[in-house]
Amino acid sequence: MTQRRITETEVERAIADADIEYADRAGNAIFVAHLGGRRIKVVVAKGATPPRVITVGD
Repeated sequence: MTQRRITETEVERAIADADIEYADRAGNAIFVAHLGGRRIKVVVAKGATPPRVITVGD
């Protein structure tokens, strides 16, 4: 996340307040949110409790 300059707070907000939410072919949840003029995309592992973030991007 630090390499992409995305904070943990932004990731949490993207998951909580996603504009778009869908699943990939493997069933992992994908959350897309527009925060502070940026489009943040977060991929969360299927069935993980608590949620385990696989990757993030903008």
